[in-house]
Amino acid sequence: MSLKIYKQSIGGGEISPSMYSRITDPSYSAGLAKCRNMIVEPQGPVVRRPGFSMVRETKYPDRKCRLIPFTFSATQTMILEFGHHYVRFHTNGSTLMNGNVPYEVATDYDESELFDIDYAQSVDIITLVHCSHPPRELRRYGALDWRLVDITFNTSLTPPTGVTATQHILQSATYKDGYVRKYVVTSCNLDNSEESKASQAASVTCNPYGDGAYNTITWNTVAGADHYRVYRDKGGIYGYIGETRTNSIDDDNIAPDSSITPPIYDDVFLTSGGITGATVTAQGSGYVGPNGEITGIDLLETQTWVVEGSGRNFYGPVAPGNCSAWQSDDGWALNFYGDGVGLVPNDEMISLFSASVEIYDAEGSGVGATAKAIFSSASEWIKLTKPTGNLNFCLYGFRPIKGIQVISAGAGYKRPLCRVTITSWPTWTWSRKALNYKFEFKRYTGEFVTSAKSAGFLETSIRVTDTTGSGAVLEPVISGGKLTNVIVKNPGAGYSNPTATLYSNYGSGAQISLTVANAGDYPGCVSYFEQRRWFAGSRMRPQYIWATKTGTETDMGYSLPSQSTDRIKVRVASQDSNRIRHIVPLSQLLMLTASGEWRVSPVNSDAITPESMSVRPQSYVGSSQTKPVLINNTMIFASARGGHLRELGYSYQAGGYITSDVCLRAAHLFDHHEVVDIAYAKAPYSIFWCVNDIGKLISFTYVPEQQVGAFAQHETQGNFESCAVVPESNEDILYVVTKRKIGENTVRFVERMNEYIIDKDEDYLFMDCAGTYSGPAKTEISGISWLNGMKVSILADGYCVPDQVVQNGKITLRRAASKVHIGLPYNSDIQTLPLALQLQDLSFGSNHRKNISGVAVRMIDSASILAGSSFDDLYQQPTRGRETPGTPPKKRNGEFEVDIAASWTDDGQVCIRQSAPLPLKISSITVTCDVV
Repeated sequence: MSLKIYKQSIGGGEISPSMYSRITDPSYSAGLAKCRNMIVEPQGPVVRRPGFSMVRETKYPDRKCRLIPFTFSATQTMILEFGHHYVRFHTNGSTLMNGNVPYEVATDYDESELFDIDYAQSVDIITLVHCSHPPRELRRYGALDWRLVDITFNTSLTPPTGVTATQHILQSATYKDGYVRKYVVTSCNLDNSEESKASQAASVTCNPYGDGAYNTITWNTVAGADHYRVYRDKGGIYGYIGETRTNSIDDDNIAPDSSITPPIYDDVFLTSGGITGATVTAQGSGYVGPNGEITGIDLLETQTWVVEGSGRNFYGPVAPGNCSAWQSDDGWALNFYGDGVGLVPNDEMISLFSASVEIYDAEGSGVGATAKAIFSSASEWIKLTKPTGNLNFCLYGFRPIKGIQVISAGAGYKRPLCRVTITSWPTWTWSRKALNYKFEFKRYTGEFVTSAKSAGFLETSIRVTDTTGSGAVLEPVISGGKLTNVIVKNPGAGYSNPTATLYSNYGSGAQISLTVANAGDYPGCVSYFEQRRWFAGSRMRPQYIWATKTGTETDMGYSLPSQSTDRIKVRVASQDSNRIRHIVPLSQLLMLTASGEWRVSPVNSDAITPESMSVRPQSYVGSSQTKPVLINNTMIFASARGGHLRELGYSYQAGGYITSDVCLRAAHLFDHHEVVDIAYAKAPYSIFWCVNDIGKLISFTYVPEQQVGAFAQHETQGNFESCAVVPESNEDILYVVTKRKIGENTVRFVERMNEYIIDKDEDYLFMDCAGTYSGPAKTEISGISWLNGMKVSILADGYCVPDQVVQNGKITLRRAASKVHIGLPYNSDIQTLPLALQLQDLSFGSNHRKNISGVAVRMIDSASILAGSSFDDLYQQPTRGRETPGTPPKKRNGEFEVDIAASWTDDGQVCIRQSAPLPLKISSITVTCDVV
């Protein structure tokens, strides 16, 4: 039974193998088994993802860095590269330079702290917070004038000095005293957004009720003040009596307004009893130990190869198959389909095997170790299967590698692993009469990974004990086998008489003394909402919320009695003590912890005030440390456990905010992994980009109002480590940090994704870490030293040029070109889901064999493709049609057939690949299928 099956949409993206039996699910008809390096458009087609151009190598190739977006306006955007103790700036694919070097701002953020930094932008200022550092502002004063400053949560105005109060009363008054009046004065700026602390009180003995009595209050001028406010004591509270731009005011028994009082300022992010210093009083000795060097590699498994042959015997062509080996007086020989076909290869033949060995750290940050493979000899063949029937015949396999030799031990390895890959192997031919065969070793088992041994580490820790305090974290600094310094990572709180002890598996004798004082307890998240800057989640007060006074960004003042514009300081009462990780401003303010989601809203007014603030739980899912992103009026965040992305939005039916898992149909992309960075692009497509902990980039095309949600995974020659999006021109552009192996060196790059909308063929860029030459036509393209030793794809004036290896930072073209793109190649793959058919036996095609004999693909502005029933058996569509010689192939629009080899399979899947640096866009697929 031959059928033509039309897949009208492939806009469902990649779905999990766990969904393969859910053929009635709406996503199945439009879903894909694989969608790799392709982007799903909201309308249904899949389009090849643009490549990445290299912007600049990061400052430290052995350290991670993080990208943070800066958007001042639609025309002024930057990508901030936060690295170990520095910030660099990139825009429109270029780096902000100071002469011949990148412009930098120094910071004290360690590499390990970068992805825990939270930020919020207001015009030219980015607020940066981290629990180990005071809140800071990165301020832009000019293109090459960025300043990182600590925030002072106080007023910049000083209170007036020299305040005096003098009574004026008629001489005829009988009683001139009997009362004591006290006054304080504050200084204010022009718009009353800042008001100083109260001055020292001035008192006067007077009779305010006498004939003609009034008091004159005077003070000295304050620099920067526009006017002054005067308060008088009444019942222990200073109430407002007036304000003036002069240096004096008369109080003719004005009734104080006790609802308006002078502001009170305190050190909002300081706690008492913290450890502020640690002094080494005795350095000790013997603190010397290993540093994670590789000491050996256990070859617990190997890669087994068998001999495979194909050719022609007396009866005609024979299909590829495994050979058997038999033993004769002359030694071992090969037997294939009953024909004797030659002798087993000797040691010279076996020496043609080669292998690459990579040592990497699965948990730590080990680097520098190298190793090589030790190969077997031909005499070390091993049996794969025991003989059956004729005992002279059995299938033999060979394990080329019998051991791994460590060349360089490296350092820093916590859980080292060794990846071994056979890179070349021998082939040979044999002919006798009508017998013609071609033989090669074929991989019987895949690339394998084995364990390596680490020497371990010098382990040191400092324990702080005290009867009252808690929370302090101290880090020892060891140099030359001695304790030379102690870094206070977290001061803790409540300590009265703490002692510190250094514990180590090597050495002894060190002693430490501690200093206790008021210490910093800094927030871990920040945002803006209702004209206030909000902070939350310090280490010692994990569920506290702070907000500045209304209309200010740094004023943490409050009044007694409190006023509606006062700063806010609230502790969230919850069942656990998980730290507030994120503050998210939607129509209402939301807070995320590791165990739940909370809504901050007013009780009886439209604005949040100290009196009206209410905090209510909305759900109990929990968020990871990764910063959430917003789309329309909803939020996407990474869950605290499980690695999935979740959506949070308001539901009128529920009367609050609810969450849902958006990854259920593509759970295999997220299970057992952690999302470390998320970015959102609005144009030209609504796409979330996220990077996970194994270096994969995942795109999520999401248009909730149209019920569109589709995932795709993206790979490159290396790992993705961070991502950020900023608008540039008419598109939102994705920037990434990549970690690549260039030759023998590990290098990290900041890279920029090319635009989606391209007008000219020569502007296509479908390669990674790419560079572009644009100028007079020439054949030698230089200046690409960052790709030395790498095999690269080349697009010259719109032509696809054969790949080359970059030597000495250059390549040579056969024909001169004026626009040349050079970069690392990547494959863009899609694979259809197992066929589901409406058959009379109601099986939907399950347990039926299927033969795909033809594929028709509807393409839009695309180049030729490869297609087949598997990625190991792909057939090239003709690359050219009737184009004029000397011109690039025309882009294809319409439905095109691809001739493939018929193949009977259980699933009836079709694989399509684009490996050339050319565009691809597919809107539908039609397959011709036979079913039995």
